[in-house]
Amino acid sequence: MNNKNLHILQVVGTMNRGGAEVMLMDIYRNISPHIHFDFLINYKAKTGVIKGDFDDEIILKGGSVNHIQTQWDLGPVQYINEFKSICQKIGVPDVVHIHLNSRSGIIAFAARQAGVKKIIVHSHADLKFRGSFLTILANKAELFIQKHFIEKYATDFWGASIEANKSLFKNSVINKSIVINNAIDIDNFINFDKTSTSIFRDGLNIKTNTLLLGNIGRIVRHKNGLFVIKVLDELNKHNIDFMFIFAGRADDETYMQEINDKIDACNLSEKVIYLGLRSDIPLIMSSLDVFIGPALKEGFGLVAIEAQAAGVPCALYNGFPRSVDMKLGLVSFLSSFDCEEWITTILSIKDNKNRDKGAITLAIKNRGFDVKTNTKLIEDFYAK
Repeated sequence: MNNKNLHILQVVGTMNRGGAEVMLMDIYRNISPHIHFDFLINYKAKTGVIKGDFDDEIILKGGSVNHIQTQWDLGPVQYINEFKSICQKIGVPDVVHIHLNSRSGIIAFAARQAGVKKIIVHSHADLKFRGSFLTILANKAELFIQKHFIEKYATDFWGASIEANKSLFKNSVINKSIVINNAIDIDNFINFDKTSTSIFRDGLNIKTNTLLLGNIGRIVRHKNGLFVIKVLDELNKHNIDFMFIFAGRADDETYMQEINDKIDACNLSEKVIYLGLRSDIPLIMSSLDVFIGPALKEGFGLVAIEAQAAGVPCALYNGFPRSVDMKLGLVSFLSSFDCEEWITTILSIKDNKNRDKGAITLAIKNRGFDVKTNTKLIEDFYAK
């Protein structure tokens, strides 16, 4: 297989602004024009087809956006038949690249049934199941079955980290697996000057000397946004002039309401701004003084790489893997949820911004997190 006129089918969930989806779109923007991407969106019957944040861009770039109900909704047999029909409609791809973690095994089998020769299963998270004992047991049983199908029908085994690979792949294929780091377009983050960030802050009525804290990511329970409000409540008692901004999709509306209720209860409504879903993440990140990341777990935590690319110091809970630290002196890991410890850390790092573009670029590239370099690597793997 050569790298000319390759047809790749990306099997994903809704293409919204999440870590894996942003990375995939960055690859799409940098991939050789001889490599064609189509997308197969797996959606739940109860929600129906939801237009993704990136759907228009995908179509504009010449890709197609196709939809299939999840294997849970259709059942394995009908799912496989639907998958085969879609492949016939768009043309059997040279490569199927699956990004759906614990659902990947049946999809790999479906791709093999459709006549696809190269089937990549890409693990984006160190899988941790939550819920009742029976829920966890059922999830682990399903994962056991999916792992068997992955081992038997996938040809390539990729992951965002060693931990992600170990959580999805059987021991028999771990030695065949490779790590493809989630990566960013560094240029998007290092080129903002003080004028740009000042204009952004002025637009939100945030003074130059105000300590600007922030978080970017989906609003879901395991991201632990409620804890940030607790920290802000305590910080407010220290008479610190600060503002907190956060951006991202409110995927869990119940949890978002809990956060809003806590903001009101703590009288923080004038110090907290929710920006909603934004496309100007590099500008927002570059405007911060400190990025706060209290997530209970992160599959990788690409947002921490983005913060460092912007030269912003980070206070991160241990839910982030240590590999997110680019060794620029910008990352502080915390192992507890003691508010005073977080406040001490935030105040100790708030003046540590790093504006050395050369050092930032070199550090991120050397650790394998530059999307342009990684895209070339992925092109080569597609062509093998």
